[in-house]
Amino acid sequence: MTSCSPLCEVVAGCDGTELALARSAAWAVLAGSSAWYRVHEVSAAAQTLSFTPIGDGLRSSVVHATQPSKGSALLLPRRVEAHAACASLGRKAALLLGIAEQARYGAYGEHAEVKMAVQAGAMWNNPLESVIAPVIRGNPWGWDPAVLSDDWPYVLFDWDTHFAGYMLSLDAAGKELGYSVLIQVVKAKSAEGFVPNGYAPTRKSTHSQPPVGSKVLLEMYRRYRDLWLVELLLDDLLDWSGWFLEERTLPPLNMTALGGDDMQAARYESGLDDSPMYDGHFFAVTDNKTGYGLMQMYDVGMASMVAMSDACLAELADAAGRADTAKVLRARSADARAKIAAHLWDEQSGIFVNRLATGRFRRRITPTSFYPMLSGIATVGRAESMLRGWLLNASRFCITPKGDFAGNDDTCYWGLPSVSADDPAFPPLGYWRGYVWGPMALLTYWGLSHEAYLDVPLVTTARAALCKQMGALFLTQWRAHRHVCENFSPWRNATECTGMRFYHWGALAGFIGLLDAGFYQRPQQEAAAFTRTSSFCTNA
Repeated sequence: MTSCSPLCEVVAGCDGTELALARSAAWAVLAGSSAWYRVHEVSAAAQTLSFTPIGDGLRSSVVHATQPSKGSALLLPRRVEAHAACASLGRKAALLLGIAEQARYGAYGEHAEVKMAVQAGAMWNNPLESVIAPVIRGNPWGWDPAVLSDDWPYVLFDWDTHFAGYMLSLDAAGKELGYSVLIQVVKAKSAEGFVPNGYAPTRKSTHSQPPVGSKVLLEMYRRYRDLWLVELLLDDLLDWSGWFLEERTLPPLNMTALGGDDMQAARYESGLDDSPMYDGHFFAVTDNKTGYGLMQMYDVGMASMVAMSDACLAELADAAGRADTAKVLRARSADARAKIAAHLWDEQSGIFVNRLATGRFRRRITPTSFYPMLSGIATVGRAESMLRGWLLNASRFCITPKGDFAGNDDTCYWGLPSVSADDPAFPPLGYWRGYVWGPMALLTYWGLSHEAYLDVPLVTTARAALCKQMGALFLTQWRAHRHVCENFSPWRNATECTGMRFYHWGALAGFIGLLDAGFYQRPQQEAAAFTRTSSFCTNA
């Protein structure tokens, strides 16, 4: 029990923690608190509190007293009390974040716990030059050590950061956070015109990553109608689109391929660093001056995302009053979609498959084979074939029709592994070799949500089941450890994350359930004019 002088009062804190608050409202005495539910070891001395994050090898944060104290608690301005949350909340997840914060969660009803966890994952960032959202606090990759600060070094990654901005824009009250994050990552564009795989204070990658920025910007614009944001970022995103066309087009079919300064850089450009799809060496230098080159393979995932990006850019260009640009983009997207449909559908496998420039299919199937649905490339018949034969197949991607895991083997229990469970790479598991990833869940969800399939019962079934299983997986680690996992084991009995333990895009596994429940819609005053079909990139 916390003791208190006549000048203060004891207030019940999170999960049994007690806070002694000064009645004068000048000071609060806080002990054992940490932001965004992050699990810490907390130690108190006479003049300091030290917070050491569990896992990830991060540095401790030490808060110093603002005036001398004889006790073991630290005196801080009372205004910080509203921003303090517990180091460990326990299973009931009780918290004191103020009436506004509680109401924000409460508005999500049965999804409130998912909203809480998604928000925690997205908000665990470090504001430096402005509000940004690194995937984690710290820089375990060793980029630019000690260039700016030994305390909070950071690295931003392309699609990771785009997705963080998307999640942060969920709440109208916090949309500016999402805007800031999106601006930061798009404005990191290189002189060559592409958004780099990663960048730190003095370093940028020489290759790119999936171009999801235009889709995220379009979602934000449709929700909030802030044309200034479109006008600020459109030209940068157009540059990125043009760069893909000029630098990542592989003859003779003239479709999108991955590239970089070597085979591994091209793998990194996919975002799927060690995927079995890219086992082996099929890279050729295409620019003798720079040494850069391309994988000699048409990549179904990247080609589909480029086609989606151009369709989204066309709608954004229309919004900005640039009809001629929109016309060019629609034609470009239509050409890409037609080529994917004609050349990357594998009748033998019943799914879209990567194809070597020699014409041979590379039958290593991952969730990227569902990405042609992102812009409606798959006919309804082909979509149903992919779902029956692959996504809803317990021996492959393990999403069950009711989302109840019925019939799933314990090794593919949660579903949507990063390679099909019947692939030789799956049993030993590995980074992008069987672990389950939030970004793959979101991109698969976006495809299943395309307007071309809204009236297809099997697609509706698969979308709901995907959200249910991914949400359950996400909450399993949140409830057990307060972790937002970089990636997850597909095993039923997994007790911990398989990657970093507080990495914001892991929250996408839960975020898709919020999307499917309709929470990412236009503001309430415009809800009557909102229709579900308006939430995806059109191809007209």
